[in-house]
Amino acid sequence: MTFSIVAADREREEIGFAIASCCWDAGQVCMARAKVGAIASQAQGNMAFLSQFFDARAEGLEPAAILEQFKTSDERIEHRQIGLITPDGPGLSFTGDQCASWAGHRAGDDFACQGNILVGPEVIDSMGEAFERTGGRLHERLLAALVAADNAGGDRRGKQSARLLVARQGAGQPGTDTFLDIRVEDHDEPVQEITRTLGIVGTLMTILGLLGEAAEAVGEEKESALDRLRAFLEDKRQPRYLDWWESLASAYEEAGLIEKSVEAYRQYLSINPAMEPILRESVSRGGISADVAEMLLPGVS
Repeated sequence: MTFSIVAADREREEIGFAIASCCWDAGQVCMARAKVGAIASQAQGNMAFLSQFFDARAEGLEPAAILEQFKTSDERIEHRQIGLITPDGPGLSFTGDQCASWAGHRAGDDFACQGNILVGPEVIDSMGEAFERTGGRLHERLLAALVAADNAGGDRRGKQSARLLVARQGAGQPGTDTFLDIRVEDHDEPVQEITRTLGIVGTLMTILGLLGEAAEAVGEEKESALDRLRAFLEDKRQPRYLDWWESLASAYEEAGLIEKSVEAYRQYLSINPAMEPILRESVSRGGISADVAEMLLPGVS
């Protein structure tokens, strides 16, 4: 059905998976939880294995013991393919002898790759090798593995969907651990689309990092940090970056750098002139200072 990788970054305490398939919603056969583990249950996947894996982990069972439970409880286990990883142990894969050819797997200290109905073993070999030789964050290594497998031929039947997810405790929205979750459905080149989207995510992470530096800095260091953000945003005039221009303008204003704030707001309006009424409303509510308003929107008080 697909090719997938489950993997862990011990140093950053991240865990996740990447998967692609000719089928719709490839990611539904995978699950990851921060500080617990990740699982892929594919081929003729048993979706019950997903919750069972985490229940067993809560009871203190290691992947080898959990796999044995799967084997003894499922009479169709030889039609299944499973990949398991935990934060503190090596990857573990299983390929039943009734999985459609070519099917196989490869596991290492911090990953497990598996795939079926592939063009050949080179798909899984390329996937594992790419993960092992790639540096950087877990999502970067997962992407490299996914791209390598796709370039090696991937799913024999074609392409439709892909997903990449990374979990880290407290890394998501309040109360969640989802650091990153990108999914693509019904696309001619889903892995390429994951790559494109992750490029945008990387840009947003850089912006957040620069804003964080500015928030912690004082005096000239704060201005320098905001100027680095301004330089980074220079060629980013698409609507997706509109809010970051506003954040920059607001941060300049809070730092007392009025002229730089006005210039950033002008760039904001150049991206979308329709936002001028919103800025005028903000002035009336006191969200933008009179000094900035006088230079940016003459006649508004």
